[in-house]
Amino acid sequence: MTSEARRLWLWSKRKLSIPWTKELGLRGGGWSKVSRDLARWAVIAVPIGLVAGLGAALFYAIWLVAQDFFFGVLLGISVPLPGPNLIRWTSSFPRVLLLPAVMGLGGAGAGYIAQLLAPEVAGHGTDQTIRAFHQGEGKIRARVPILKILASSLTLGTGGSGGREGPVSQIGGGFGSWWADILGLSARERRIALASGLGAGVGAIFRAPLGGAIYSAEIFYTGDFEPDVFVPSIISSVVSYSIFGEIFGWTSLFATPSNLGWTVPQIPLYALLGVICAAAGVGFVRLFHSMHGWFSQSTLPLSLRAGGGAVLASACVLAVYFAFPAYNHFAALSALGVGYGFVQAAMMGQGGFLVFAPIALVSIVVAVVLRMFTTSLTVGSGGSAGLFGTSVVVGALLGASVGGFFHWLSPALVSVADVAAFVIVGMMAFFGGISKAPLAVLVMVVEMAGSYTLLLPAMLAIFLAYVMTGSDHLYIEQISTRLRSPAHRDEYRQAVLGEVPVLALTRTDLRRVPPGSTVEQVLAQNIGSRQSFFPVVQGETWLGVVTLSDLRSVPAAERADRTVEDLVRPFEVTVDEGSSAADALRSLDRAGAEEAAVLTGGPEIRVAGVITRRSLQQLRASAGGLMTEETGAT
Repeated sequence: MTSEARRLWLWSKRKLSIPWTKELGLRGGGWSKVSRDLARWAVIAVPIGLVAGLGAALFYAIWLVAQDFFFGVLLGISVPLPGPNLIRWTSSFPRVLLLPAVMGLGGAGAGYIAQLLAPEVAGHGTDQTIRAFHQGEGKIRARVPILKILASSLTLGTGGSGGREGPVSQIGGGFGSWWADILGLSARERRIALASGLGAGVGAIFRAPLGGAIYSAEIFYTGDFEPDVFVPSIISSVVSYSIFGEIFGWTSLFATPSNLGWTVPQIPLYALLGVICAAAGVGFVRLFHSMHGWFSQSTLPLSLRAGGGAVLASACVLAVYFAFPAYNHFAALSALGVGYGFVQAAMMGQGGFLVFAPIALVSIVVAVVLRMFTTSLTVGSGGSAGLFGTSVVVGALLGASVGGFFHWLSPALVSVADVAAFVIVGMMAFFGGISKAPLAVLVMVVEMAGSYTLLLPAMLAIFLAYVMTGSDHLYIEQISTRLRSPAHRDEYRQAVLGEVPVLALTRTDLRRVPPGSTVEQVLAQNIGSRQSFFPVVQGETWLGVVTLSDLRSVPAAERADRTVEDLVRPFEVTVDEGSSAADALRSLDRAGAEEAAVLTGGPEIRVAGVITRRSLQQLRASAGGLMTEETGAT
């Protein structure tokens, strides 16, 4: 298979020779180039999408088996899955008291996998993928995807609070990195392959292929995009979604009411929801990072830290289980595992939420706070689970609380059916704000609702949350813009050189020497000079250049008699005054020279001055300094 892949890759890089392209004058460019690019990205992206879809399906299946065994067989807990069916959840006392033991073993097992085989699988996975993109040339070890499947299935299957999207993004990104190495791609193309795998994984597991593709271009930055990722990521995301859908069905992740909608008087309520999501998002980000920092300072092995975090999380769940049994222990049970079924219950008004009485609203708020703590303890300690899923659950419940409160306050303003819209917008406003990926989650709202119905209120809430969260963001490895990314360091340095005209760096103040001067005179007159070369000028005519090393190589006894005219040599490189600094540096590199004469036009061509390699390198280094402030790049 590897040899066949290489053959296709080499074929895609050849210049296509199609008769009609020659007739249209497009050979070597235009449609011929588009065809080559599409062929290359198909070779790269289609296998990535295929494996990402299969990986997402495998992870989903293993997670379901693990959850059925640990929840149903051992703990006697039944949690719902999202979908159009009637939502119910149950728990069995006293078997629920085994929760700390089950969650502790699951956390310790996931931590041990990371400790023994691959530290990258600990935590939520998205930061590791972002770090590989910016700092590691897109490289992820081949063992990581399969180990991430096992560790995350163990964490989530035993009740650890988290999401599936982070692990799947690392699985897809890991295969993208490995496939890029198989094809012998450059570091830039490997990064694109990694991002394509990330988007394919999210698009499949969240059943939002376009949102996943945009997410893969947006998630690496807090205020920028990675435009080169779009085309291959769309290809891979479509393939992965098709694979996942063929196995598990084509329905959207959540079943939405047929009468989903909003009204103009509700617009201020959606603005309020955006503000609440921003405030809660900042609280969650700071809580999670504090927990992660606290566990990171521990000297205990990772397996014990992850196991301990899971036990603490289970203790919080049991405390709420007994202190707040309303709605069949909704607040406690919704903090276990992925929790999407409870989002579905709130969305459809099932499980006792038909009237959203005050006790129901209190139960939802308790569930929000508990979910934040259990995820911070589970994932922050080293358990393997994502943060996307928890953000969806927390945001959805915040939306349910806002919509439910105003329904209780004024049923004419917000009907029970309208609460579902608040749930959907809330889940995306919360995550869009703290992930700094507002456009991706906005598209996911459209894909989830199956229409553009919620586009306007979603835009308002998501972008309010995005702005109001400020500098707080969930993924610490994100960088503000491409300008700051080490992945684009050389690209931007070269761009700066391309924008600077060569005349801006041309030196006209150099000490010049006439050709009749003796070597002794020139050396005596330039004692202490920092010039390494001297233009040789006769009147207004530049004859060439003489270097300091050439002058010093003349024996001392001959220096009084030898003239500069004997040593002058023409400039090896000349550049036109209309050239850029990048052009000049390329010319110097080709010739292996240290300086070039800058020629200016007019009635007759003459030398305007000299540009040196050193000045060009200093400009290039200063361009890199723009990134040094944030990334530490040099």
